[in-house]
Amino acid sequence: MPVEIDLSQRLATIAQATLDIVAADGIDGVSIRAVAKRIGGSTTLVTNYLPTREALLRNAVEHAIHSWDAEAGQAVGRSPGRERLAVIARWACSTTGNDQVLRRLFMEILGRAGPESEALTVLRKDARQGRDLLADAARDAGAADAAFTADIVHLVLRGFYVSSLEDPERWNSDSVTPLIDRLVSLLIGSPPPRHE
Repeated sequence: MPVEIDLSQRLATIAQATLDIVAADGIDGVSIRAVAKRIGGSTTLVTNYLPTREALLRNAVEHAIHSWDAEAGQAVGRSPGRERLAVIARWACSTTGNDQVLRRLFMEILGRAGPESEALTVLRKDARQGRDLLADAARDAGAADAAFTADIVHLVLRGFYVSSLEDPERWNSDSVTPLIDRLVSLLIGSPPPRHE
């Protein structure tokens, strides 16, 4: 009788191995052979699920986004509507866990991928969903122009992702959170929260 494989667990294991390789060697280190070696199996152990390098990168991006969606949901929790935009923006400017590795991977994909790239398609879809989430939160916060507010916050956060890679000592959660809070307050017309 064949052994049952938990597909989602296998894909998660492959995604983590891919991210470990990106952390150690950059995107150029990612290959089917390198991922198989990292998880301690043959290349078939990978290609049975993800037959190409592009599929490996897409899988890593999808798993990262899924994890981020869960984290964002927990961060927002039961925040009152008026506070949701600030909570989402604060969460998005965190620099914990794999954030730096993922941002580096995303930037490399954006810089190298062709227009038909599977990973780029996933990133583009996530960016649009994230911007829509910001617009919903801006409406809940009472912003006079929710679309404009969402566009500004989205662009600032995207800029933060690049800045956090360029100069992580200067642009991190501690330094950016007060700026994000002030920006959100200006955009929705409320006083910014006090930071101790």
